[in-house]
Amino acid sequence: MATLSLTILSAKPTKTGEYPILIRISVKNDKEYIKTEYRLDDACQWHNGKVVARNDATMMNKQLLYELKKYKERLQYIDNYDCYTAKQLKTILTQQDKIAPDVRTFNDFMRQRIKEKKEEGKTSHAKMLEDTLKVFEAAEGEVPMIIMNHTVVEHFDRWMKLHGHSDGGRQIRLSHIKARVNEAIKLGLIRCDKHPFAYTKIPIPEPRNLDITVDGIRKIISTDVSKSKQLSLARDMFLLSFYLGGINYADLIQIDLSKDIISYIRLKSGEHKTKNRTTSITICPEAKNIINKYIGKNGKLKLDYKYTAGNLQRYINKCLKLLATELNIKEGLTFYSARKTFAQFASEIGIPYPVIEYCLGHSIKTGITINSYVRVKQHQADAAIQRVIEYVNNPEVFKPYIEMRSQIQMMVM
Repeated sequence: MATLSLTILSAKPTKTGEYPILIRISVKNDKEYIKTEYRLDDACQWHNGKVVARNDATMMNKQLLYELKKYKERLQYIDNYDCYTAKQLKTILTQQDKIAPDVRTFNDFMRQRIKEKKEEGKTSHAKMLEDTLKVFEAAEGEVPMIIMNHTVVEHFDRWMKLHGHSDGGRQIRLSHIKARVNEAIKLGLIRCDKHPFAYTKIPIPEPRNLDITVDGIRKIISTDVSKSKQLSLARDMFLLSFYLGGINYADLIQIDLSKDIISYIRLKSGEHKTKNRTTSITICPEAKNIINKYIGKNGKLKLDYKYTAGNLQRYINKCLKLLATELNIKEGLTFYSARKTFAQFASEIGIPYPVIEYCLGHSIKTGITINSYVRVKQHQADAAIQRVIEYVNNPEVFKPYIEMRSQIQMMVM
């Protein structure tokens, strides 16, 4: 069993004749020593693990006990510490003295980042990191910084596969961990010859079938849900997102809808990117009709439900499932489906990718170089939204164009 204690090496004074006070790490017959800042003038000033025969003995003993307690606490954070040699434990324990004192493990570093995100008001990002940390801890426990390497990451990914995590779930968790690993490397908290993700590829899941057909959207628009408050709310919020260019739920409930034009920076982009792009869109009549039903005095949506923002979104998704069942819509109908469907329709009728990504408030990552040079303006986004609405209202008008475009794409593939 590994133990820590205070000691001096009476047979090994320094060149100046002093005796450093050490913290001894004992693992069976194996021993290593950590130096403290305290030294004695004579070996007789040390007796039974304490400083004696000195005017400052009481103060030194208090400080030494504090130092010993600090290392004992660190030892408790190391899972299965009895499996390590004394030298390995010394490396793990002293690593913390070279970095932030509150960061003993990679988990601590994650907790520190979560706290910072909450202080910055980025609660949704903080919640996602908390969820990732729970999964990581279930698989790996507390991982000292010194052993946060490719073996840990590989095991974590295997654990997620064995416990039924989807490719999408693994992508999110591994991306969060990799981002924190890269931060820790930049800060000098992780030092390794090979990057911890050297042998782990972050999966790219197949796109979810969340976009609704034109017929499905037309059903949602035309159905009479006036007798059901649940279905009315679900239908209205879904269509409002669609009519506003696929706006996210988090942004929709935060923005001022009292004017003819909305301007916002996507919350998710603001949490992850240094360059944030403002999306400005004219509110179309179809969206204005829905907004007038729910707008509050502050210009924001007033939905009259005593839920947190996250729980209200889950409630809306639950209601959308009921709506999908009633309308016999086979695709998975969620709030996010409005965003995905808008992008799909816009692509089908030939809206340029830079305009689509402007409406969505993020990059589609097409890999087309020219997209990085194109600056989209509001009137282009307004025109795109209007064209998508026209496509929904009169799909037959667009049918010849879509077929021709599909044939051209097949020819160049």
